[in-house]
Amino acid sequence: MKTVWISGLALALLTAPALADNKRGFYAGIGTGVVAGRAHTPYDEARMPVLEFSGGYKYNGLLGVEARVGVGIKEEGDTESNYFQAEQEDNDALTEIEREVDQFSAIYYRPELTNETARLYGLLGYAEVDTVVTRWEGNASTEQSESVSGTSYGLGAGWYVNDRLNFNIEYRQLVKTDEQRFEALTIQWDYRF
Repeated sequence: MKTVWISGLALALLTAPALADNKRGFYAGIGTGVVAGRAHTPYDEARMPVLEFSGGYKYNGLLGVEARVGVGIKEEGDTESNYFQAEQEDNDALTEIEREVDQFSAIYYRPELTNETARLYGLLGYAEVDTVVTRWEGNASTEQSESVSGTSYGLGAGWYVNDRLNFNIEYRQLVKTDEQRFEALTIQWDYRF
């Protein structure tokens, strides 16, 4: 009897999202947010604004794939973080550090659970983030570019605005390596075709 209940519950969880989400097909989205970096790196306490574009295909609630690309909107200056203060102790000519997400891209597997008003979804995939750090010493500056890539995952919630338009809020571990970690908090609109 226990096996029947577990099998029935598993079947209900697998089929309910497919029945509730009748918006199969392609979709595209645009969003904005901030990317934060790991402490004790040039990205300590950074909140770097980004613009993001997405596109994907949903076969059903459990089968979906999505690609994303994004760009940094502006630099984020630092003169107060623990990292900056430690760097300034070693180099008293240092006046500011600017951090920026140059661009990023990602591909995700996107399972969803839906009802009549909203959806909860996960993201599991791979991302690459390109950043630029500018160190200012008075009027002189030096730039350092960096590219990191790795596993990316996140969780989001979306609400239906109408039959085709959705509003989403999400958190993602954009990239995490031994040396770097970039997290993103974004809001997004997507349109289902």
